[in-house]
Amino acid sequence: MKKIFVIALVALMTAMSANAQFYDPNKNKAKEKAASEFNPDWFVNLQGGIQLPNTPGMGRLISPVFSLNIGRNITPLASARLSIEGCNSKVFSENTGKKTTFKFVTGSVDAMLNLLNCFSYVSRPVNFYIIAGVGANWSATQTTNSSHFSPNVRLGGMADWRINRNLALNLEYRADNTNDQFNGRLKAGTHDWYTSILFGLSLVLPDAKPVVIKEDNSAQIAALNDEINKLRAENLELRSRKPKVVTKTVEVEKKVVEKIAVLPFVFFDCGKTTISRHQTLNVKAIADYMKSNKETKVTITGYASPEGKPELNQKLSEERAKAVAKMLTEKYGIDADRISTAAGGATCDILPEADLNRVCVSVAK
Repeated sequence: MKKIFVIALVALMTAMSANAQFYDPNKNKAKEKAASEFNPDWFVNLQGGIQLPNTPGMGRLISPVFSLNIGRNITPLASARLSIEGCNSKVFSENTGKKTTFKFVTGSVDAMLNLLNCFSYVSRPVNFYIIAGVGANWSATQTTNSSHFSPNVRLGGMADWRINRNLALNLEYRADNTNDQFNGRLKAGTHDWYTSILFGLSLVLPDAKPVVIKEDNSAQIAALNDEINKLRAENLELRSRKPKVVTKTVEVEKKVVEKIAVLPFVFFDCGKTTISRHQTLNVKAIADYMKSNKETKVTITGYASPEGKPELNQKLSEERAKAVAKMLTEKYGIDADRISTAAGGATCDILPEADLNRVCVSVAK
């Protein structure tokens, strides 16, 4: 028995050493957020090992044992499994005084508690569980009451080492309590413990997580910025024009053509009325112009692209114009009586591309 405990202890220490090499905090900083999120999973585990009765004088009756476990890690703390094990068990018969073997099968429903997650949860390669279960034994050898069945109680512990996402190794030590007649003693009403040490491989099947796909609109933003730069150049050209003076010879009267300036356009995303960060530069350019020209008044007209219902597009264009006016007054201190707004609805002939018509056009007089 002492040798068996030494072997189990060495195996646990080896698993812990492997864990220290597997999880390097310096290499896993990018995965810290994912490591703090628990993902339930199913597992199928196949184990093999040795078993022997705890009855005094029977320590040499070591038998092979094999186990199949199907279970689920439900929460960071709790897991459950259905366990089936069996093989040929060696016993010493008190009736015949000889060593004999018999076939047996044990079925058990086990509850498992993750000890490390009792303190804090993080996705780690190595975990330690305590196990408790109840079930039944079937033996090819009948007991004194001519039954092949006996109730079973199980206690134990397990170290589980996750090699990768879908594979894990585990080392388990447990004791099963069953009817004493199943180890060769034919005394009715007594019970005995069997000790088992098993090593196994698990197939782990994590639940699928939804994947959030973020749309890359960098090309659209770049195209809008190019269009903005083009419009700025046109605006500068318009601002450089001089007003024409028309004089009538009959009446000595001068008429001055009213000076109009088309200020930078403010573009909006589809269905949106909020001004994006990169478009605030255009609003600031309008504010700078109005601060430089104290007597100037501006009319801001909002537009929408042609898709969607007309009444919705009309409302979008109205709210877009108001959003630009609000930023001019609240953020840049422009007097509200110098600003008027209008709604153009869905107009396709403002700019050549339909998407570009989600815009506010500001005209200064």
